[in-house]
Amino acid sequence: MQLLIQGGRVVDPANGVDTLADVLLQDGRIAQIGENLPCPAQCTVLRAEGLVVAPGLVDLHV
Repeated sequence: MQLLIQGGRVVDPANGVDTLADVLLQDGRIAQIGENLPCPAQCTVLRAEGLVVAPGLVDLHV
């Protein structure tokens, strides 16, 4: 499965990343981060304008 998260604020403090970008996930793993990434065939697109995209956040209250 491929998922393209478009236009979110990508934050990764461990690597000093805080920018607007797209994130491409393939088989549950980050495959690519960048601007205006193309959507591979049969990928799902999630529009994330105004949202924060960050790795490893878990809501323990759910």
